[in-house]
Amino acid sequence: MDPRRLYSAIVFIPLLYAGIRYSPPWLLSILIGGASLLALWEFLTLYFGRTGTLIPKVISCLCAVMLLVAMYTGYSLALNPWFLGIVGVILTGFFISPTTMRQRLPLWVAYPFGILYVVVLLGHFILLRQLPHGIALIFFVLAITWLADTGGFVVGLSLGRHALAPTLSPKKTIEGLFGGILFSVLGALISHFWFLPFFSLGECAILGMGMAIIGTLGDLAESAIKRSVSVKDSGTIIPGHGGVLDRVDSLLFTAPVIYYYALFTGSNP
Repeated sequence: MDPRRLYSAIVFIPLLYAGIRYSPPWLLSILIGGASLLALWEFLTLYFGRTGTLIPKVISCLCAVMLLVAMYTGYSLALNPWFLGIVGVILTGFFISPTTMRQRLPLWVAYPFGILYVVVLLGHFILLRQLPHGIALIFFVLAITWLADTGGFVVGLSLGRHALAPTLSPKKTIEGLFGGILFSVLGALISHFWFLPFFSLGECAILGMGMAIIGTLGDLAESAIKRSVSVKDSGTIIPGHGGVLDRVDSLLFTAPVIYYYALFTGSNP
């Protein structure tokens, strides 16, 4: 294990906690927006390379800022499900055949797709913060998603024998997936007693299991995109972890799931 992963976590986690716990909604939205722009820049650099795309990348970031403002003010609420549908269709193509999708997807489509894939999905943290108990929901998403990643890493490293998706991510194993589910379910049950009493124990168990699976899909989605361009990491900004996009790939999927679950079930009074 790269020791830089531990050092980065020691520095990053307290700052993240303070930013979420004590920032007013507008400031937290700015912080989320900043992370979204960094991840979008990484995506565009990953997909198009480091040369010749500066102006389109800048225009894409400006469009992303406008979209983030629309999400914060509520003007994009009716469009968000459509955005998610577009992302789902394109990602399905990358899942089926990364190389073929890369060849057949028009280059210009990758710019709006990157905005929707990174900014809309990560922007759901802005929407989560606006719900009652939004801070607790954000902590729940972060904790359970990263527990699933940790469980998958630990169990996969020690017991992993059977590849989960060898063409997309050879190091991911079925054993690691079950380890991630175990860690996330335990974390979700603890969350119920600690800071999430408005979700029942049963809900927490089901959500923990579901988030582990969905987060793995988010990880594999980024792996499919990286495989289509033969790139290992989206960036190097976080020592030992790669880029911002590498760190939030699972969260891109789990944040919308919890947002819509809380919104439509009324479990978040």
